[in-house]
Amino acid sequence: MTRETDPLLKNRQQPQPQPLVKPLFKKLLTIIIPLSLIIISSYYIMTHHHQNDPNNTDGPILTLRLYTNNIRFDNKNYPDKYEQPWEIRKFQSINSMQFNTFQGNGNIICLQEVLHNQLIDILQGLNDIQEWNYYGVGRTDGEKSGEFAPILYKDQDFKIIENSTFWLSPTPHVPSKGWDAALERIVTMVTFQSRLNPEIKFNIFNTHYDHRGVEARRKSSQLIVDKMKNYNDYPSFLCGDFNTEPNDEPYHILTKAGFKDGKILIDKKSAYGFETTFTGFDINNEPISRIDYIWSPSFTRILSNSNNDTNQDSDDDNDNDESYEVTLKQFGILSNWFNGHHFSDHRPVVSTYELRKKK
Repeated sequence: MTRETDPLLKNRQQPQPQPLVKPLFKKLLTIIIPLSLIIISSYYIMTHHHQNDPNNTDGPILTLRLYTNNIRFDNKNYPDKYEQPWEIRKFQSINSMQFNTFQGNGNIICLQEVLHNQLIDILQGLNDIQEWNYYGVGRTDGEKSGEFAPILYKDQDFKIIENSTFWLSPTPHVPSKGWDAALERIVTMVTFQSRLNPEIKFNIFNTHYDHRGVEARRKSSQLIVDKMKNYNDYPSFLCGDFNTEPNDEPYHILTKAGFKDGKILIDKKSAYGFETTFTGFDINNEPISRIDYIWSPSFTRILSNSNNDTNQDSDDDNDNDESYEVTLKQFGILSNWFNGHHFSDHRPVVSTYELRKKK
């Protein structure tokens, strides 16, 4: 009886092992190896030449996501009939910011009508998940009093190169009301540098125009154009609540200066969400009004149209387009209605841009 340990071929001639590499395969190797070396060397030479070609415009890229929203100030004195207190509204407001700026390393949040206590609430809420910081001052005294127009960012993504605030008035460097404005109005400005791609720098401007002063809104647009004109060599973006509709003069002052309204620039098939931004708090009686915008440089292109053929004519090109390419990839007007109430009387507006530093 044969056991498992018995050799079955004990009395037979063992087969001779075959060579692992047959002569034909050896011949193939003599052809494949030199050919591979030639291909690798050619790829290296072509790549090295492409990277050093002065006509090559490929360079560092940053995907920039901008989120802007007038959050409605914490109104304790005379709340709207349908308006919920900030203590209720804040959770959905913060959730909207978190959800729409969670991914990537290029997120910026611009807010309006933010009182200091609301700013603290928002930072605490955002920092439960990711670490956010801000720049901004209260418009009444240039410190903590009055509404902020803060710009929020993540320290891990951006370094601040420069920041400042100016007032929309004939005396922009001191807290002041401008022209026929009912209240002080400010512009918050920050120049950012990407930590992922330090060659990429850009400017963010955030503002809130007066709700009553017709002349103030017109003068505000002119002042912003003057401030942003040749501000530096980096692309500039302007966000905020402008209390101005597309048919109004303050809007046309910006478009004639070359600023690109994301809502108009984007391919209509790529636009997301609603047509209007101001809703009030009564779901059954919402105004039809678009007064919140994200503006980009005059040389901004859209993803599906490299020739930048848009219906916004520019009489003046105030932007330096020698160093950067800016492409609008997404645009949307989001919902502000969740769980039976509005978290603000304005809808958030979002845009996604691709910034490419030319070589």
